[in-house]
Amino acid sequence: MRRVAVTAALVLTVGIGHLLVVGVVLVRGHVLDEGLYLGALARADAYERAYTDVLTDPEIDAVAADLLGGLRFEAVDPDEARVIATNTLRWVVPPSRLRTGTEALLAEVLAYVRGDVARADAPVDLRAELARIEAAGVQHARALLATGTESVSATIQRYREAVGAFLTALAAGQVPSVVPVPAPAIDRDAVASVLDAVADRTGADPAAVAALAAAGSDHDAVVVAASEAIRVRADAARQALGDRLADGRAFDPVAQLAERAGEPRRSVLANLDTVRDLASWFGPAALAIGASVTLAAVVAIVLRDRRRPRRAMLILAGGGVAAAAMTVAGWLAVRSVVRPPLAAATGTGPGTWDLPPGLRGVVSDVQAELASALGGAALRLAALPLAVGGVLAVGAALAGATARASGPRARPRRTVALAAATAVVLGGVGWVLAPSPQSEETCNGHVELCDRRYDEVVQAATHNSMSSPDVVEVWPEHDETIGEQLDSGIRALLIDTHYWTDVVSVEQLAAIDPAIPRAVVDATFAIEGRTRASGRPGTYLCHNHCLWGALPLVDALVDVRAFLDANPREVVTLIVQDAITTEDTIDAFEAAGLTPYLHAHDDGEPWATLGELVDRGERLVVFAEEEGPPPNWYHAAFAHIQDTPYRFASVDDLSCDRNRGPADAPLFLLNHWLEAVAPDRRNAVAANAEDVIVDRAHRCGVERGRLPNFVAVDFAGIGDVRSAVDRLNGLAAARRG
Repeated sequence: MRRVAVTAALVLTVGIGHLLVVGVVLVRGHVLDEGLYLGALARADAYERAYTDVLTDPEIDAVAADLLGGLRFEAVDPDEARVIATNTLRWVVPPSRLRTGTEALLAEVLAYVRGDVARADAPVDLRAELARIEAAGVQHARALLATGTESVSATIQRYREAVGAFLTALAAGQVPSVVPVPAPAIDRDAVASVLDAVADRTGADPAAVAALAAAGSDHDAVVVAASEAIRVRADAARQALGDRLADGRAFDPVAQLAERAGEPRRSVLANLDTVRDLASWFGPAALAIGASVTLAAVVAIVLRDRRRPRRAMLILAGGGVAAAAMTVAGWLAVRSVVRPPLAAATGTGPGTWDLPPGLRGVVSDVQAELASALGGAALRLAALPLAVGGVLAVGAALAGATARASGPRARPRRTVALAAATAVVLGGVGWVLAPSPQSEETCNGHVELCDRRYDEVVQAATHNSMSSPDVVEVWPEHDETIGEQLDSGIRALLIDTHYWTDVVSVEQLAAIDPAIPRAVVDATFAIEGRTRASGRPGTYLCHNHCLWGALPLVDALVDVRAFLDANPREVVTLIVQDAITTEDTIDAFEAAGLTPYLHAHDDGEPWATLGELVDRGERLVVFAEEEGPPPNWYHAAFAHIQDTPYRFASVDDLSCDRNRGPADAPLFLLNHWLEAVAPDRRNAVAANAEDVIVDRAHRCGVERGRLPNFVAVDFAGIGDVRSAVDRLNGLAAARRG
């Protein structure tokens, strides 16, 4: 009887020692590991939902309104308003910034819980975001006004009055649902005079207003002239938001949670202090004790039954079963007794942080992902001793069978079997002591894309990506710069490289693009020709001619490199309409420091997966429409890419006909924008709607035998090209809200 009691005690000791080891592994290798939380954030799609669920939540209208320039708008379709607000917020607070801020906060909190630092103090510097608010207000207003209806004024006096009321509303932060336009019969010089007066009052660019008016784009002309009035209101919103931040720039999440919960800051930190105290018990000393206890019990079992190794193996198998059972029971006990650390963030009423519903939903899903990950880790740690016990039990059975068949001479074999089983146990202990990584690495924002080949992924792209207002003052095709487009989720850029040559006459400028009305050319040359007609050295990004607006090529490539540096798991594509030499292109890429990032695809070989490109560091793929290769990274665009036409007047005209590139080209570019004399945000409202993009892509997939790889749009901040691309990639289920 005593022998049985000792045996039972040793079996329980194996279980207790293993349970202590498991506790240390779970706490130090999982709970205090950033990877656990980063993986949960990724699986809950938390960064994307920060825009779709959190920043658009009605309960935080004040903060969102300040980020959007303090604007109010009249009757706009709620879905359109939500999409526009989401896109603008994505520009003010880019996803990369949201991610790095979250990671910094997480690292600081975990360092505090681990005991590495004495204070949990991680204010987030929002100076860059505050600086964007003025421009965001103007951008948001223009996008909203693109959805507005037109009110036609029959006389110049009524038009002047309507424009005055329109301007007054915008200056007060009210975005009207109706945009005034003049009747066609009104004298154009009189209309120009009204618009000039508005531009002079608001500080709008007179060249842009004049060019739009000359092109007959009266809707856009008055919007561009009047929307600059938003800047005053937006600046006030920026100051209001700054007043709510520490030192006018720093966001303290702990202080904000305390204020929301109506508790002192130290009360919020009390939960962290409790976790910190508990974590201190699960350190190297506890690990050493648990491992020593387990090993001592194993050695004692082996020594007690060294003359009966099969019995020792069976007892050790029992110890494995006991360890597994105690691990599962311990995990269930912890789940039932210990309050989840985010419980206060997921509830409502007294004793909770009373978070807005959108944020509460995101936190709830993150908490569920954390519980699932920890539960999985606990079950894996329980499965190990169970598996070892199973191996030992089988070994004991085999040893018994061998002994019966071979007699006493089989004893050495049984000893060898016992030694092998002991090695299995020791190897298993080594596996337990090494914590497994918990983070799931993403590629272009999603775990699912890492195993897909480059030619199996759909990417959001922009047409004439360099055409932002700071570059093209007259007719921009985007509201964001190249860097901001990348930050907001665009992964393919269609750019044009040029030399800046002399323009000696208005006739020469008109001949460059005969589709542009002569009145527009005359107005542009009269204003821009004074400073931009003379050629300049170097290479530039510009469309048709650099007089219309130009960005130094190296500067643009430096922005691309900055994005790649800051986002080590993102793959970017450049499709270059090249009007400069290959040598000058190479020089620009080298000067921008992009050479290490360039990927060279071998013709005839399958494309690498996104994960492989990330692992190699070759995260920039470049295509040239005219030149290349060589070099081997300068791929011939229309040897690899097939595309659609790109001149469409309406959504109904968008076709799937093949334009350039062979029918069997592995990559497919969907040119998805509407052409007008002047780039029109109203066209983008129609063309960039999620369902319009998805329906056309699927239709073209049937007609062309493959889905598009690049969906290129104008005004990417309008509509929902990113959601459309997610759906086309089969990721709609991952996007919640």
